[in-house]
Amino acid sequence: MTANGEPSADTFAALHELLGPLNKTGVDLKPETRFSEDLNFDSLVVMEFVATVEDCFDISIPMNILPDITTVKHLALAVEKIVKADRG
Repeated sequence: MTANGEPSADTFAALHELLGPLNKTGVDLKPETRFSEDLNFDSLVVMEFVATVEDCFDISIPMNILPDITTVKHLALAVEKIVKADRG
């Protein structure tokens, strides 16, 4: 996470790459891109994507935070928080 509370460019770039094949709507991926509304992710796609993110970053995303992760920025911040907690 950067000093201004934004996700790092590296985290966003990694998520952008992971989202590429799942971006069936062809929207421009930005931090404010919403998974349900903009990308039309259903619950199955969300679960597949979460598993991909977990594998990429070698983390486990708690299921109880998923309802609060609605945008790419929310996910990037959550990933960075989990990585920091796991690795100090």
